Amino acid sequence: SMENKIGETPTRRSYIKSYEDQKKEELIALGQSKQSWNSILKYLKVEIQKSTEIVNFNYKIPCFKEDGAYQLNKAVQELTGVAQSVGDEKPSGGKDNVELLDVKLSDGSRVKVPYGQIALSDMGENAIINITYNNNTNDLIITGSCEFRFQSLMDDIIERTSLLLNTDSIYKNQAFQLEESFRPMYLNLSNIDKEFMVLSSKTEYELKPLMARVQHPDMCVKNGIPLKYGCLLEGPYGTGKTLLAFKIAKEAIANNWTFIYLKSPALLARTLKLSKTLDKNGNGVIVFVEDIDQVTKGNRDSAMQDILNTLDGGDTKQMNVIALFTTNHLDQIEPTFLRGKRIGSIVSMGYLDAATAKLFLQETFNEKYNLEEEGLDEICDYIANKNIAPAFMAEITESVKTNMVFEDHNEIKIEYIKSSVDNYIRQVNLSQTKDLSETPQLKLANALTEVLFDSEKAKRFKTEIIDSVVESL
Repeated sequence: SMENKIGETPTRRSYIKSYEDQKKEELIALGQSKQSWNSILKYLKVEIQKSTEIVNFNYKIPCFKEDGAYQLNKAVQELTGVAQSVGDEKPSGGKDNVELLDVKLSDGSRVKVPYGQIALSDMGENAIINITYNNNTNDLIITGSCEFRFQSLMDDIIERTSLLLNTDSIYKNQAFQLEESFRPMYLNLSNIDKEFMVLSSKTEYELKPLMARVQHPDMCVKNGIPLKYGCLLEGPYGTGKTLLAFKIAKEAIANNWTFIYLKSPALLARTLKLSKTLDKNGNGVIVFVEDIDQVTKGNRDSAMQDILNTLDGGDTKQMNVIALFTTNHLDQIEPTFLRGKRIGSIVSMGYLDAATAKLFLQETFNEKYNLEEEGLDEICDYIANKNIAPAFMAEITESVKTNMVFEDHNEIKIEYIKSSVDNYIRQVNLSQTKDLSETPQLKLANALTEVLFDSEKAKRFKTEIIDSVVESL
């Protein structure tokens, strides 16, 4: 085993010379002062001892683990001239704590950076730096020891690391997702533009305040419009909220934003706090959270309060952060969450209306098929009255295409579309019918009454149980 070593470099020699020049000037000034010779000797004795004294350091930097380790390594390279180096020999008394952390960059390439315990050669006997990460607080922890005269070098390395995290993060202008492990995973949005979507004119208008910030941040800032913003996409399941968010993500990274997709709304407060390290990388950060009603419905609990405090408080006050949420249940969200300073706009995404249904059909059957024009407006009105979400309309048109395999022509007749719509509606109605005779609850009620009660009491109890179960369903 070997330890990473930071050795003799021009930068290190420069720090030594700077330290020595400073001490020479202090000594000259002292010699020209009215201090007694004994006082000067005492001063020299203390300085000689201090010059080789080993001091401890302890820093913490809020960041993502791989980003922090990568930028620390980069700062060490810039300020000492050495990085990603492994020593040829283990120093006397050294420990087998060598570790190289694998870091994936946005272009798919990987680099290995020093992590764990690293020897600080020529910066003092047994001088070391130890790099760890606190997964609970999301802090990179840098501890160790070095000669007193190199304390300022360590300060500069940490300061440079923080600056690189704020200006040159590996996640700059990227889209990534976070799960419970809090380890970023890059999102592949290369094919998102191929995903078909139709938006009503009302939805497009409601999106303008958000898209103005995403597409024209400089103009917003110039006109005194804050980039910090909250937007809620609401509507039934299947109306395209998530697809729209990922299309916004593609637009965002093209306009110098970082996009973070949270797999769980419970991670929101923690993510917003940590986003401060990415905030100055480009125009800012967009944090996307699905099903925000999961943590913002009912009475305020600690999780909801933490989110509200983070959205309102100093952690995000000066940040360029856009919080983008979705919900299928707008009525379940606690009203205080929807206040103007937290949510700037609520964008409604509903079922297809006649206009969007027509556009959907025309775009879906625009290449290999000829869409029958006669009766098109009527079938679109018919669709509009059936409360069909775009995702389910896609299933309907897929059914039409499948049936066309058996035809010897490519004309999409209106009757084909109506038949597939009617089949879909019938299936929906059937899926909503409850068969009470086979429910596990009723089987339990029958078993309990048979075992525990006499016939008359059993009948009454059974009736009460069944009524209760039916009402709950």
